[in-house]
Amino acid sequence: MDEIVKIMSRGLIAIPSEIRKKTGLKEGDILKVEVKDNEIVLKKEKRIYDLKGSLQAKAASQRSFEDILAEEMKKKGAK
Repeated sequence: MDEIVKIMSRGLIAIPSEIRKKTGLKEGDILKVEVKDNEIVLKKEKRIYDLKGSLQAKAASQRSFEDILAEEMKKKGAK
């Protein structure tokens, strides 16, 4: 899906609603901006509360919270 957007003052752009819906982006989300081969790439950045619910099933496994959290963050691509 391609869209054309205009750069506004201070470098702001608006992400079209259809793209936000398709990618699940919402107000307050954090995006990582990367430049690759003269192209701008936006990626949704994972936060600790994005893991909510994924830790509950693993909590009963007797592993430490730190180990479970590190594993989940690695799976989700978070740093």
